[in-house]
Amino acid sequence: MLVLPLKPALRYDIMTALAQWLDSDHHISFDNLKNPLQFILPKPDFCSVACRDELLRLQSLRNSISDILTRPDSHAAALHNSSVWDDLQEYHAVLLEFEKRGFPAIDDAMTGIQLTWKAAWSDKEKETHAHFPWERSAVLFNIAALYSYKAATECKPTNRDDCKQAVSYYQTAATIISILKQLVAPEDFNTIDFSNPLLSFWESFFLAAAQSNIYRIMSLTGEDDAAKHKNLSGLAQAAHLIYNTALKDTQDPRLASELSAVCNSEWAPFCKAQAMIHGAKAEYHQAVVHRLSGAWGKEIARLRACHDKLLACQEFCDSVEPNNEGVVDYVLRETKAIRPVVYDRLVEVEKDNYTIYQDTVPKVMEEIPSKQLAKVKEQLPEAMLMTRRTLFASI
Repeated sequence: MLVLPLKPALRYDIMTALAQWLDSDHHISFDNLKNPLQFILPKPDFCSVACRDELLRLQSLRNSISDILTRPDSHAAALHNSSVWDDLQEYHAVLLEFEKRGFPAIDDAMTGIQLTWKAAWSDKEKETHAHFPWERSAVLFNIAALYSYKAATECKPTNRDDCKQAVSYYQTAATIISILKQLVAPEDFNTIDFSNPLLSFWESFFLAAAQSNIYRIMSLTGEDDAAKHKNLSGLAQAAHLIYNTALKDTQDPRLASELSAVCNSEWAPFCKAQAMIHGAKAEYHQAVVHRLSGAWGKEIARLRACHDKLLACQEFCDSVEPNNEGVVDYVLRETKAIRPVVYDRLVEVEKDNYTIYQDTVPKVMEEIPSKQLAKVKEQLPEAMLMTRRTLFASI
């Protein structure tokens, strides 16, 4: 399963920088305003002493995050230390409270603030800006990364409750990326991390992963009847389509240029393999629906399509470079397990149809209707929006 990498932050004395800005006579310049419709609040009319506790809280949260995100096992370390996971969400909520009170919301170097984050895919690249939306964007990116890691490492695909948890994680990650796309749209960030094609890919991928887990939940639930298989067919078809969307996103010229290695060796093969097997599963479940209704010719047509797709999927997985086999390993195992079952049923029903049913086998079948249940939520988790304790209460 693919996991979004983390963006490391460089340690910085944000408390002193903001205190100096508050106590100076510098006011926000609108020369660098990228969005003319952006709502900008005036600089706070209080001094740094009046909000010392708030500045201390901001500093302590940033230090905690900066220290853990520089470690090589940052994903695991952040989740092992629950306070860091909580601090990331709290830091986002605190940044929002600061923005609401007129702290820098546009990139003005004259503020003297320098917030630096490294690129997620290159430890050598880093970028610095002087406003809170930049800081909040990096925090959103990292929270989405941790949700993707939790889904990939904590949830077993054969456990119904784990699949439910994975759906929640992936949908939340997709929501965060969707909001992040809106936040960075008017900005001018250099790193590819906040580019629209990259964020679009991860949003599509997270939705596809959520959809495939919804399919798994349904497959582990309820009676084995026509209604269940019809739902499974629609769910698998939706996963097939969303994975294809993510696959198309990997072909964006900028991604192909700057992240060609990871796109070609991991993202594209994974999404293509997942799209292929979900397309085959959709055909199989539709074949079962036809079988239970006595439509033998349609069942044969669906089983043939399913077997062809499984064969193509296995051939594709076998063609993946040996050093990248892990990317499609699970799909390959699934394909090898399903194919004999489909083939045996196909041989059996073709024989019965020839000798008994004499049903016409359609040459062309209608497209399977998709049933997408994975959605982007309306808002972020409450922990990212509401601070654990009230800020600026005395001002």
